[in-house]
Amino acid sequence: MLIKYRVDQLIEYVDERNSDGRITDFYGININKEFMPTVANVDSVDPHKYKVVRTNRFVFSGMQTGRDECIRIGLYMGRNPIIISPAYSTFEIKATDNVIPTYFFMLFLRGEMDRYGWFLSDSSVRANLDADRFDEIGFYLPPLPIQQKYVDLYSAIIRVERLKKQIKDICPILIKGSLEEAGA
Repeated sequence: MLIKYRVDQLIEYVDERNSDGRITDFYGININKEFMPTVANVDSVDPHKYKVVRTNRFVFSGMQTGRDECIRIGLYMGRNPIIISPAYSTFEIKATDNVIPTYFFMLFLRGEMDRYGWFLSDSSVRANLDADRFDEIGFYLPPLPIQQKYVDLYSAIIRVERLKKQIKDICPILIKGSLEEAGA
């Protein structure tokens, strides 16, 4: 049975700052919903004000949703904490009895969710998806065992894609040769 939830019923915002300044890995999220090291010069940046992102913590930026036609959201799965701009919102899943964090993230990987975020951002002067509008986004969730099956499938696909990339990076000649043999 599917049950409808709103984002604000499932998440809790977290505002953990890098107050001791020990974390110096500056990151951002791109339009592909991936974490990436910042390309900005951070030599003179004070890391104390930046937000800490830990494993299973989400990062959301509603800025430029209308311009980029996507909801910038990422689920951090790294082992070591990183820091991100204080302009980002960070949150965690509070309702783990209703949704698996990876499944929640998968909902935002769909093109129709990006289009919906783009639609919602149209009501903003700067084409941003404000946090209160993000919190109102609703969707239906299946029971946890069904969510887990989708997460397992998604995880397997991601592993295969990473393996293909590693093989291409290590032995491009072998990949090219096997593609030619296959007639591709």
